[in-house]
Amino acid sequence: MPSEAAAALTRVEGLCGALVRALTGDGTLQWSSQTLYQGTEVVPLCAAHQGDVSMALPDQRALLDGAALRLRWSDAALHARHAPAEPVERLVYELLEQLRTESLAPSDWPGVRHNLSARFLRWCHAFADSGLTETSLGILLFTVALTAWTRLTGNEVPDTLSDLVEATRANIAPDIGGLLAALRRHRADQAAFIPHALALGQWVGQAVRSAQAEVPNGSARARRRQGFALRLHFDAPQAPPPPVATSGVSRSWDATAQQYRVFTRAYDREADASALVRAAQLAEFRARMDQEVIKGGFNVPRLARRLHRALAVPRRSGWRFGQEEGVVDGSRLAQLVSDPQYKAIFKDEQQRPATECAVALLLDCSGSMKAHAPAVSILVDVLGRALDMAGVAVEVLGFSTGAWNGGRARRDWQRAGCPEFPGRLNEQLHLVFKAGTQAWRRGRHGIAALRRPDLFREGMDGEAVEWACQRLLQLPAQRRILMVVSDGCPMDTATHQCNDEHYLDQHLRQVVDAHSRGGQIDICGLGVGLDLGLFYRRRLALDLKEHLDDASLDSVASMLVAAPHHTR
Repeated sequence: MPSEAAAALTRVEGLCGALVRALTGDGTLQWSSQTLYQGTEVVPLCAAHQGDVSMALPDQRALLDGAALRLRWSDAALHARHAPAEPVERLVYELLEQLRTESLAPSDWPGVRHNLSARFLRWCHAFADSGLTETSLGILLFTVALTAWTRLTGNEVPDTLSDLVEATRANIAPDIGGLLAALRRHRADQAAFIPHALALGQWVGQAVRSAQAEVPNGSARARRRQGFALRLHFDAPQAPPPPVATSGVSRSWDATAQQYRVFTRAYDREADASALVRAAQLAEFRARMDQEVIKGGFNVPRLARRLHRALAVPRRSGWRFGQEEGVVDGSRLAQLVSDPQYKAIFKDEQQRPATECAVALLLDCSGSMKAHAPAVSILVDVLGRALDMAGVAVEVLGFSTGAWNGGRARRDWQRAGCPEFPGRLNEQLHLVFKAGTQAWRRGRHGIAALRRPDLFREGMDGEAVEWACQRLLQLPAQRRILMVVSDGCPMDTATHQCNDEHYLDQHLRQVVDAHSRGGQIDICGLGVGLDLGLFYRRRLALDLKEHLDDASLDSVASMLVAAPHHTR
């Protein structure tokens, strides 16, 4: 996928995810890779008009509007208990339940109602344009779908579509008119609605089977077209999308009035990462990285030019004198008096593109990231070098803990009698691989420290993001960007055990939201094999098990420089 398209997709997914959470009030919902997740479970979108949806924002919004209404007004367990096994009956059953919930959109949600109506009609036109309505089975299914939609929602059918189904609708009205009326009458009661939906599905299924039996054996083309018409609405197996980071309610967070606590900071420290590695070992790591970068064949100058174009802003750089247009130059007016034909009495302001920008790359150094350290180090090295060539100040930071399972902080808590809700309960370790004020040629050696395995322990992401933001604010820049590289949710065993497993998640979300609203720093998340949409509105999931190449770096760059999503 081109990098521009990847950035656009990230923006659309972020907007649609926020939309479905707002409509349902369910904070566990995530929209990623055309898949809706509720926690870790996939929410099925099975109705005929929910398939093959374009990536355009109106279609994506309509799809998520419909999904939100389904979640609000449909009992999934009740629906599943009565779902028929036969494919045609199941197609009709799924369509009718989706149309039922869409018909319940409140009148004070005009935007949602418009989105749903427009999307359904686009699907109808696509169905008709495909030629499927030229078969007896295609026109039957199409007529039932369109008639059920207008009866349930009360929307009018455009003349072009009405003319197409008029004859078929007249033929089937005596058989299904009563069922359609019952569907309309019981649309607010799912349990009462289901028997009539099943009956209509059975009628359609029987009609389809009867029509198929009447097709002559020699009419292979007709059979193929009818088969295609039925298969049109069933999902083909797809490659699974990247998993999504999930969270839940934190009892400790709520019990402490959503105020983050730290039991003790006595053992917290900030360290130069290169000082934690023997000089000889660091040099060995750096040499190995250099060989891997050369082998990768990365086009760093091209990436640097792209970043410069995206991040540069025009800045004044002086004047050009002796121009024939522009601002009058007072020092040349005397020449005009002596020579009325003299025209070069103007000056023109010069501008040049300048990247007054600082970028911090914050690396999760928890234990699960150890396996990704070689790939992450190459990604950071190439991206950091390109940013430096583009004139951007670059910081490379990391976060881990000074011990496993709480270390001295937990022992202090135990000696204090194990008070309830202690908050963060470990030794915080913040790592500086390269400072923003440090020249790249010198600072690049520190990045090699990322390959030391024993730096990877546990991590408190929220405090690390706050720390990185404060460092960024100290750098002279007009735009500041923080990119967090992580493979999951915050993880610290002692803190989870003595509070709950979602405590650190809530703090991370609070910190990111506060800085996003503040508008001084653009924050984004690069998920290593994971969609971090739970925490970062601007994010990208990247599988580092695959070969890292220029296309991967283009995608990361697009996400990095995309327009900020501030919620003011």
